[in-house]
Amino acid sequence: MMILMGGAAVAPALPLITQAYPDTPEYLVSLIVTLPALAIALTGFFIGVLSDRVGKISVLVASIIIFTIAGSSGFYLTSLYAILAGRFLLGVGIAGITCTTSSLIACYYEGATRTRVLGYQAAAMGFGVLILEMSGGLLAGISWHAAFLIYLIGIVILAGVLLTMREPVLPKIERKGPATGETFPVTPLLLGYATLFLGSMLFFLMPIRFPYLIATMDAARILGENTALTSGLFLGVMGCAASLVGIVYGRLAWRVHRYTILALTFVLFGIGYCSLGLATTLAVVAFAVICIGLGNGLLMPTILNWIAGITPKQFLGRASGGFSVALNTGQFASTLAVMAVLAVATTTSAIFVAFGCLAFIFAVPLILAFVRERYALADTFPGSPTREV
Repeated sequence: MMILMGGAAVAPALPLITQAYPDTPEYLVSLIVTLPALAIALTGFFIGVLSDRVGKISVLVASIIIFTIAGSSGFYLTSLYAILAGRFLLGVGIAGITCTTSSLIACYYEGATRTRVLGYQAAAMGFGVLILEMSGGLLAGISWHAAFLIYLIGIVILAGVLLTMREPVLPKIERKGPATGETFPVTPLLLGYATLFLGSMLFFLMPIRFPYLIATMDAARILGENTALTSGLFLGVMGCAASLVGIVYGRLAWRVHRYTILALTFVLFGIGYCSLGLATTLAVVAFAVICIGLGNGLLMPTILNWIAGITPKQFLGRASGGFSVALNTGQFASTLAVMAVLAVATTTSAIFVAFGCLAFIFAVPLILAFVRERYALADTFPGSPTREV
């Protein structure tokens, strides 16, 4: 949940914050959601390298402290620019949390167990989104300042880390890095990072624009005039859908090629966003957010398992740093993409349809890559299985 709390935690309150600063351009207010992603993109790789050098648990503890203090600062700050500064620091904290948790899983677990645990992580993130978005919507109903109190969850998480987690003991030769003869796999990782960037850019449209879409729907006032609560409820349903995928992901990953899983991710995004753009009822909205949640539930563990499978353990910190950079650069790019689409499409519904069409386009090269690799393997080893984890 904490990995996604850069912007999603206060997303239901965005319309209220926009009303609180009527003379401020909307894009500046939207930085409350996206600025943490920019901070992670700028610092993630370096924090990953730091965790390889000084220890992952130490970096995790410091990051949670930063997360809690900077995240909750929006509750007592009144200047928008001061709030934005706090949001940047929040991003630094989330960068450390993302890097260390991802690399710790790869250090603690191997093979099928690691794949299963990564699925459980995706499930935990999905259930976390449910708690996060519902809590954010409820707190936003009190005031937009109160929405920032959700970041105090860091106090509980910090206690759990200090009580239960220990630095993994890696073989001494691995800590020497290049002396082992293993190198950082730049080229293979770049493909995974690029896929994650595109998926993150598409997915993050939800916390940026979904609350505005719900605010314009009369049917969304089923829970009263507080559409932030309705928005949080649907985003929570999206998280639950991601959790269901995470629970069964370990079985799926051993039977289906990663390119197929990733192509399915973008197809689900495409169906979900096109449905949202055309939605006139809450039933269609529910169907759409479930599709998007299923897609995101497939995306995260697939990329993490890919990274863990090709990266030597002494480089896992920086590889996870690259993961956080790609994830959050995509989130920040989502805002820029929305601004570009707004120049052509003047409604929120049209933006969702445009992103849905992009998702279908992104699925095509993954399908082609799977077909090419499958037939290349069949030509090299006739009669051999083509499954790849």
